Amino acid sequence: MYNDLVKNNYIKNIFKNFLIYNEKDFLNSKFNILKLKNYDKLNCYIEIFPDAGGIETQQLVKIFADFYIKWLQKNLFNVILIYKDIGEYGYKKILIYLDNLFSFFLLKNESGIHRIIRKNPLLRSNKIQTSYLNIKIIPELSIIDENLNKKEILIETFKSKGSGGQHVNNTNSAVRITHIPTNIVVSCQSERSQIKNKINALKILNYKILVKKKNDVKRIINSFNIEKKYIKTYYFDNNLIIDHNKNKKYNLSDYFKLNIDFLSL
Repeated sequence: MYNDLVKNNYIKNIFKNFLIYNEKDFLNSKFNILKLKNYDKLNCYIEIFPDAGGIETQQLVKIFADFYIKWLQKNLFNVILIYKDIGEYGYKKILIYLDNLFSFFLLKNESGIHRIIRKNPLLRSNKIQTSYLNIKIIPELSIIDENLNKKEILIETFKSKGSGGQHVNNTNSAVRITHIPTNIVVSCQSERSQIKNKINALKILNYKILVKKKNDVKRIINSFNIEKKYIKTYYFDNNLIIDHNKNKKYNLSDYFKLNIDFLSL
């Protein structure tokens, strides 16, 4: 397990800070040396959706989602895109899952409102406009298991709709899951494999159950939120990013070209 974890340099550095240099150190530590709150050790979800703005925010959601996915994959995080609500100009909402221990600890300071100031690409006048994205980093507090909780969930399969070729239209690859205690219903048909769709549907269900438990999620988020109105402001015309938590400035082009270590911002 240790060797798999330290393939990611960020997790490796966490261990080094606590004098864990090999598997023996890791096993002896039993994770207790990290002295982190329990949920800091967890995998996490990244949800991105507009907080304020017009339809141009769909393009922004896609830009930011593509950035996070590419940057995290480049740095050897296990990234799973489990849901995207496609709009005319990009994405209305997107949900990403990071299958990495400590990913919540590493990314939690990204959680909050991100302010984007740029020329509206949908207007001929190129009027400067301010838009806002809400980026939520939520720890995976619990895992729904269809075997352990089979009395609480109903799993159904059906034929996928839309694009995807002959295979999608002629096999029951899509999956619908109903969580009976909460009456939450989710479906997934983005993959050709029924197994992959079931895994993704369970992840979506997990997330929706977490969000439904508003008090638990709110308590966790409030425990680390810094009292700033915005996490970052992105000035596209000035090629500038301001990190409001650390009061530092960074080059916007380098940031979106994956050349800036945003976890260290």
